[in-house]
Amino acid sequence: MEAAYWQKAWSEDRIGFHQKNVNSRLVQYWPKLELSGPVPVFVPLCGKSTDMLWLHEQGHPVMGVELSAKAAEAFFCDNELEYSIKEQSGFTVFEGIKAAAGLDIWAGDFFSLSPEHVAKCGAYFDRAAMIALPDALRADYCSHLANLMKATSAGLLLTITYDQSLMNGPPHSVTDENVRKLLGNAFDICTLEHYSGAERLGNLAKRGLETLDERVYLLKRN
Repeated sequence: MEAAYWQKAWSEDRIGFHQKNVNSRLVQYWPKLELSGPVPVFVPLCGKSTDMLWLHEQGHPVMGVELSAKAAEAFFCDNELEYSIKEQSGFTVFEGIKAAAGLDIWAGDFFSLSPEHVAKCGAYFDRAAMIALPDALRADYCSHLANLMKATSAGLLLTITYDQSLMNGPPHSVTDENVRKLLGNAFDICTLEHYSGAERLGNLAKRGLETLDERVYLLKRN
């Protein structure tokens, strides 16, 4: 059901969740990971996020995974980047070439990835994956992410929390308690920042919300 929802959203260009600008939290807090050099970065449920461009510009090889092949293709076309396509392990892999070399998007089911697929990735960035999923799938997502990422890998996680009686997701409300319950056994979790207030709503104000909490987490696989 969730897969069908997202495929339909992309096919109908209902992508209000897409941010055209690079996420400011990524730029501000990425140095907190204290990575040793251009570590490959995994970006789950990446859509056509320009955050991947920024990470690539910092010297990181980037591996995104995205259910919609249309979104993956749009990423390269919108940014005028050259790419090739191949089939691998049940995924359609869009591989950046020339200026985009080292920037790949795997179009397919996140849950079909194995640790071998992301073995080179020592970092990850989740801006919109965890909050895209309802409760049941969120637990599966966190379990699979823990299985994929190797020990000592580090990442940034961004979440939002709001009054769920005022709005149905996605994006879904993910509480601090939920983050720690689902990820706490596999990751060391540090809250880097907690923002709160009506000024954080952006376009979600049109959907009936009155205020919003945002949190930025530093995660380290233990």
